Amino acid sequence: MMTTNIYLLIFAISFMGCVLATPAVTRLAIWFGAIDRPDQFRRIHKGATPRMGGLGLAFGLMLGIVLVVCGGYLRGWEPFAEWWAKLGPVAIAGTIVLLIGAVDDLRGIGPRVKLLGQAAAVMVLYLSGIKIGNVVILGMPIRLDEPSFTFHLFGHEQTIAILGLLATMFWFLACMNIWNLIDGMDGLASGVGLLVSGTLMLVAIHHGNSGVAFLAAALAGSLAGFLLYNWHPACIFLGDSGSLLIGLLIGVIGVQGSLKAPSAISMLFPILAMGLPISDTAMAIFRRWVRNLPLSSADRRHVHHLLIGLGLNPRQAAILLYCFSGFLCGVVLLGVALQNEFLALILGLSGCLAFLLILMSRRNELAMLRSDLGARLARGKQERFAAKVTWEAIQRVELCETVDSIWRIVESTTAMLGCDGLTLRCDRDGRVIFKLESVPTSSDTNATGQLSGPTATFRLSSGQDQVLTVSLLQSVETTLAADIAFRFMQRLSLATAERLERLLAPVLAKDESSVTAQPDLRPESLPVVSSLSDPDAESKEGLAADAATTRPSFA
Repeated sequence: MMTTNIYLLIFAISFMGCVLATPAVTRLAIWFGAIDRPDQFRRIHKGATPRMGGLGLAFGLMLGIVLVVCGGYLRGWEPFAEWWAKLGPVAIAGTIVLLIGAVDDLRGIGPRVKLLGQAAAVMVLYLSGIKIGNVVILGMPIRLDEPSFTFHLFGHEQTIAILGLLATMFWFLACMNIWNLIDGMDGLASGVGLLVSGTLMLVAIHHGNSGVAFLAAALAGSLAGFLLYNWHPACIFLGDSGSLLIGLLIGVIGVQGSLKAPSAISMLFPILAMGLPISDTAMAIFRRWVRNLPLSSADRRHVHHLLIGLGLNPRQAAILLYCFSGFLCGVVLLGVALQNEFLALILGLSGCLAFLLILMSRRNELAMLRSDLGARLARGKQERFAAKVTWEAIQRVELCETVDSIWRIVESTTAMLGCDGLTLRCDRDGRVIFKLESVPTSSDTNATGQLSGPTATFRLSSGQDQVLTVSLLQSVETTLAADIAFRFMQRLSLATAERLERLLAPVLAKDESSVTAQPDLRPESLPVVSSLSDPDAESKEGLAADAATTRPSFA
């Protein structure tokens, strides 16, 4: 009974502390200029709204725990000393991410600096013993304690398991950043965080981890108090300071509250409880990968954006997402009660997939993703083919001993990459050393009767004042993207220019005044080749036939 009263007491004190502190934090944010203004793009609020609400959230958390401890309510609790010792590193890590988020709310910092600060906070937790050692998923143990190394830090021996450190770092960084991403609508992150922290509190109580349940109760109470100000229309936003703090603490609660044994952690239930922010983040990463965008780029395709695009207002969208998150939390509690992780996993995944498929189908987002994915895969196939052809040609060019052999390789490679016309011209000191060209066979002409299509010209200079000019015309029949073909042809042209410089330099050094045109392309007469509009027609036809048989279709 005493423990049950402590949960309620911590929740109530944290609730009141956040309620009382948030108005002061709002004035402080306005005074410092931490204001979030609408941008007519991602931000869907109507007016300028202060952020940095994480300070009020942190005050409620701290007040709820400190008053209960100072009031002597945990005096008879045996694990108090161990719990209080571990609470110190959590407070230090929380302070680090709170400061990073507050600075970002005030002035903005780069993603790398922010990620470095988050990693520092995670290292504090890891070195204090709050880490992922061995994981149990669906009854299967996964050992992460080997390989490891030991070192001394501040007079204490520390052992770091490389796999465990990577898993711990990934878990906490993922938790912080998914809560940062989902904080895009009034009351969304705070309301969903309230549901998740309350669920994880019950899971911790079920596993007998009272200390973690106290922390979860404090977080839930503080989030409930902040939701009063964050509900639409919001008076203040969490900001990065609040969302990062929520992610860090939920990560701690998820790890410590899921302990089945001193060294075994079941990660499935915390992951399912955070199903909404995790699925939204996973879809954001997939969207940006499909469209070849940076992972840090912003868009209006998050779950709450799609719901508002369907005609819901922010309150209705938030309530619907609360219901979805509540369903996932209920699945977690069902799995804990029945001790059946597999059932919880099936129900949770089915619910997430059904929700996302229905939502994206209503906005035609699913069809656009399928189309963009097909285009991305097709470009990947084209890139691989062009890279293979170009790399083989570069290696063959490096072995060539005559201009004629280089010309044949470049011409055949050009045809394989879907280009119909090619001109290769070498100049030095304002005079033409040689010029080779193949006549385009394409029948596509413009209104003036001239050949039309994508073209590219590269002028590549060497250290001997030698300039190689390569002009290309893409065929109308090719399905290879022009930018891919021209980009890889530029690489081949660079290799060709380097090889030609090595071949021509000795001969040009013997006779700088020789400009006589000769059709012979043997090594001893390399620099005296003039314009050849159609060299060796028979060989050219054979190369064109080979290129036609090897040229793929990328429909």
